[in-house]
Amino acid sequence: MFAHFLKILILMGVFLLQSVYADIKIIDGDTIIFNEKKIRLLGIDAPETNQYCFDKKKIKYSCGLNSTKALIQFIKKNHNKSIKCIHHEIDKYGRFISECWTGEISINSWLVKNGFALAYLQYSDKFFYDEKKAKEKRLGVWQGRFIYPWDWRRGERFKNNNNPDKKECNIKGNISSKGQKIYHIPGNLNYEETKINKNKGERWFCSEQEAKMNGWRKSKK
Repeated sequence: MFAHFLKILILMGVFLLQSVYADIKIIDGDTIIFNEKKIRLLGIDAPETNQYCFDKKKIKYSCGLNSTKALIQFIKKNHNKSIKCIHHEIDKYGRFISECWTGEISINSWLVKNGFALAYLQYSDKFFYDEKKAKEKRLGVWQGRFIYPWDWRRGERFKNNNNPDKKECNIKGNISSKGQKIYHIPGNLNYEETKINKNKGERWFCSEQEAKMNGWRKSKK
């Protein structure tokens, strides 16, 4: 009886080891294959593989590949730690929507906290504060300009290669005496009299979405 029980325990141990230490394959910044299951990481959205962004020096770079490489390096660095995933649902593409951990660290959270992915608030607000921290520290994509991945998939692109002096970039990002970031569009009451002082951190924007993405709000006048 004891020998039979011991055999069951050994078999269970083998199963757990296979489950925890199974190979993981990185597809992109928010998609992995783990234990032969294709997994879309819950509540986050990383830049697409072919997506580009601009860094703090206004230099174009591949933020999609950057996110993928960051995830690969993170998994490699923690190769000695166990990996586990909790599945929440299966999407229409047959992928498991999951939160995964390496040791005690949530992979989903780590990606957002370091600016390699965004909180996908349309589906979950779990990583809202992780994104807030990345934004405040200007990490990853938050260091410069980027298009939200969900907008990129819909075909949105930069119109002018990030040159804020072109005529189409006519939205004025002003900073008030109280430190409030307010943008003015042509036709606003104060548009013509508003001057842009780059030394104060004021700037031109090419779209209202870009202004909002960088922390400016629309003028009420």
